[in-house]
Amino acid sequence: MRKALPLLLAAALTPACTLGLDHSGDETGLRREFLDVPGHPDRRLSYLIDPSPSDPRVVFVHGSPGHSSMYADYLRRPVPGTETIAVDRLGYGESRPHEAIVSFAEQAAAIEPLLERRAGLWPIVVGHSLGGPIAARLAADNPDRVGALVLVAGGLNPDLEELRWYNAVARWPIVNPFLAEFLQISNEEMRACRAQVEELDPLLDAIRCPVVILHGTDDDLVPFEAVEHSIERFADNPHVYVTVLVGEGHRVTKERKEEVWETVDELRRGLVDLVEEGE
Repeated sequence: MRKALPLLLAAALTPACTLGLDHSGDETGLRREFLDVPGHPDRRLSYLIDPSPSDPRVVFVHGSPGHSSMYADYLRRPVPGTETIAVDRLGYGESRPHEAIVSFAEQAAAIEPLLERRAGLWPIVVGHSLGGPIAARLAADNPDRVGALVLVAGGLNPDLEELRWYNAVARWPIVNPFLAEFLQISNEEMRACRAQVEELDPLLDAIRCPVVILHGTDDDLVPFEAVEHSIERFADNPHVYVTVLVGEGHRVTKERKEEVWETVDELRRGLVDLVEEGE
């Protein structure tokens, strides 16, 4: 039973990773870079990049658990005219330390140095699942340095952040030591998620950039009703758009890559038009 229960728990936790973890790391053949996290000498952010130094950036932020290699296809086929980056959030992949950094503010602060202005445009930030509210925290903390925000199957409603049975079991002394490190880290993030979303909520008013919400109607991890709350919270933002993916579940960035790609491309073209019009 000591062996069977951790295996059962791992099977329960793995769907929450949402993209089919392959842990391929640098086997993607893509370029990997690192940056030190300001104010934290023990922290280092790792990311995959398709270098295009003069082009505006697109930054992908994964969920929980996850890693940058999940976005390899987006880097291999970048939106034209962009430099595409996929981060390993703190705690995952090649980033350090390998421990749970549950604070959205700290996760966002580690990504903040990647917010560079290129050709008059600030980056488009794409956050999937838990990466959605973390991307929103990044935009709220840096409202003048994010060109657009894309929330993919991400929830901003603290009332919907409910723990599941396996979140409690994962802490049992007879289970926890047998779990993979990334599952332990993810479980701590899930346990802290509601409080972090509550902390984020009053900050959302600072986000004035265009916001696109992509959400599947059959999402069993972040219920589709989360979209209504997001729309209400961004009611004063005139540039909020929703794409409803009928019949889609939580794995949007994997199963509906074309819609995500087209969303980023449309945002890029719209931002270029605004710059050319001098707005």
